[in-house]
Amino acid sequence: MKRLRIAVDCDDVLVPTAELLVRHYNKTYGTNLVLANFYSTDPELWGVDDYAVAIERIHTYLLTEEYQKTKPFQEAIDAISVLGKHHDLHVVTARSDILAHATTDMLTLYFPELFKTIEFTNFFGKAQRGKAQVCQALGADLLIDDNLHHTESVARCGMDALLFGHYPWNQADITLPNIHRVKNWDEVLERLVR
Repeated sequence: MKRLRIAVDCDDVLVPTAELLVRHYNKTYGTNLVLANFYSTDPELWGVDDYAVAIERIHTYLLTEEYQKTKPFQEAIDAISVLGKHHDLHVVTARSDILAHATTDMLTLYFPELFKTIEFTNFFGKAQRGKAQVCQALGADLLIDDNLHHTESVARCGMDALLFGHYPWNQADITLPNIHRVKNWDEVLERLVR
C-alpha cells in the first residue's frame, strides 16, 4: 500500500467536543442548543446578539481545565498509532491560534510523535485559512473530517476525503465521488491499512 499524507481533523474526530460544549453552553448560558445546531451561526440560537460573542464563549470553555482534561476517543488513540506506522499524519483543525498551546499539549500527550505538524485554520476567526488550502500546502492525499463543508472543499480540489462519524451536522447526501462516509475508526483502518 502506498504511503499517504493524511490530514486529520481534531474536534469530534480525535477528541469529543460538540456534545461537551453544547451541554456546558446550555448549563452556563441558559440556552437550548442541540447537536444539530452546533455549526449554526444564528446568534439567537446561541443566546447572543452577535455570533462573535458565542465564539468567545466557546473558546473560553475550550481553554478551561475541565475541557483540557478531556481524553481523546480511545478508538482514535488506537487507530492513529496504527495509521502512523503506514502513513504520514498531520492535524488540520478549524481551531483558532488561541487554542494552539492547549491543543498541542493534548495531542503530544495522547499521540506522541504521531503527527508531523499541527495546522490551525482559524475557521471561526478573522485570519482563517480554508482546509483545502492547508491540505494543498501540505501535499495531503486525504482529509479525515466530520464536517461536510471541509470534505467538500478538499474534494473539489481533487483530494479524497473521509466524512467521519454519524453526527447531526454531517447528515446529507454526498454528491462528490471522492468523499466517502466512514462511521468510525475501524472503517478508517479498513480503508487505509487492512
